[in-house]
Amino acid sequence: MFIKLLLLVTGLMSIVFLAIGFNIFFRKDKKFPVTSVGGNKDMRKLGLSCAKHEEIKCRRDIDGVKGSAVGCASCGHS
Repeated sequence: MFIKLLLLVTGLMSIVFLAIGFNIFFRKDKKFPVTSVGGNKDMRKLGLSCAKHEEIKCRRDIDGVKGSAVGCASCGHS
């Protein structure tokens, strides 16, 4: 019983990985889609940013620091 279940799960996972890989492999630009909030231009247009960037902005407001050069390394915002 365990062997049948293991084979079934392995087969389903293989199909899933092939389907994901097929989309990425046969794309014209050959890049992974940008899913992080900080690197996605459409999300920036909506006014969304990464949690680390939001924390930096809140910390600046609390500390009263204006024009600090401290930026967010994960999303590139300053």
